[in-house]
Amino acid sequence: MTAVIAVLHAEDVALEFVSVLRRHADHDVGVLIGRSGARVTLPGGLPLRERLELLAPFVEPGGNTAALPAPGEVAAWLGDAPAEVWTHSPADHRIRRAGFGWVVSRAVPTTDVSYSVGDNPFLQTIPGEAVALSGAEAEAKIDFVNRRAGELLRSRVPDRLVTTDRVPVVERFFTADATRANRLYALISSLGEDAAVADDPWEFGRSAYEADRLDATAAWVGRWCSPGDGPIVEVGACEGELTRRLAGKGYTVQATEPNAAFLARLAERAGSDAEVSSESLQELAAGRGRPAAAYLLIEMLYYDQDLTLLDALPTDRILIALETGQLNDMVWPWIRQQSVWRVAERVELAPPTLEFVCDGLAYLRKRGSRGLVLTRNGEM
Repeated sequence: MTAVIAVLHAEDVALEFVSVLRRHADHDVGVLIGRSGARVTLPGGLPLRERLELLAPFVEPGGNTAALPAPGEVAAWLGDAPAEVWTHSPADHRIRRAGFGWVVSRAVPTTDVSYSVGDNPFLQTIPGEAVALSGAEAEAKIDFVNRRAGELLRSRVPDRLVTTDRVPVVERFFTADATRANRLYALISSLGEDAAVADDPWEFGRSAYEADRLDATAAWVGRWCSPGDGPIVEVGACEGELTRRLAGKGYTVQATEPNAAFLARLAERAGSDAEVSSESLQELAAGRGRPAAAYLLIEMLYYDQDLTLLDALPTDRILIALETGQLNDMVWPWIRQQSVWRVAERVELAPPTLEFVCDGLAYLRKRGSRGLVLTRNGEM
């Protein structure tokens, strides 16, 4: 079979891959439905509406929580690697579709897979191909959705909800190897464990923005603590880019990172320059075993942490850095309601900017970083 379209849900073929069926109008196209493992052949030579109709029995409007198949399962379903594989973008904002696209990329690691740009309001992928549908093709797409997937037009599951922008009349695709697909998936998974599937997912080591932000953060720490003041604890140090900067300035850094994959890279890169542990913010607060001149909470309060934990940290100085929206929504309301800490400084560490990622494959808005210095009331 020349081409296989691997989708999480059967309706995704109609939503995003009609132009692929046009490309192979005279040839059979295989469809692999990841949610159920069903395989369907759409014969060449049939009108588009008849080909789409073969998918109707597999449209399931229900939930979206079943475990994704493993790469080995997808590889077994695909059999001999087809000449063309089409699937969801590993950077799709609908995280389960992104996850399935990532699984497909790992199932056929020697094949450059073609990905639908899909849905992502935060990251713009540069398409290698943009195909405008004809009026008749658009009508066939809309007709299939209305008749066979109409329940999804009012779905309460956000990722399943069919909205106008998820029924594009211009279908856009890009091609990437497994390594770049891995990086895209890590980037879109930035608040979950899968962020660690790629080395340096936020491109701290490649990005001019990130380098400037980290340099500014290290200089800011230097204005509030000197190496002779005692150890500093960096909570959620990730892979250690700030850790290295501070250790290079002579600080005694105790860097903590609960994600096992990030921790291993942190330990390797920090070497003997920093003490490394797996403690979380909760564990640091409960144990109170690391008194320090300052605690650094740099770009890590994105996980709904309980900010009252900060009261138990054995320090009189905390430096917090976050993007403005998160500061306004999470940190400032807490500050106004508590009496343990006072704000000693507010500072902009990095302004927002647009920046390319994944070697120019996509771009996004880096949200900027603002810093707050908190000191215990009565302390300087």
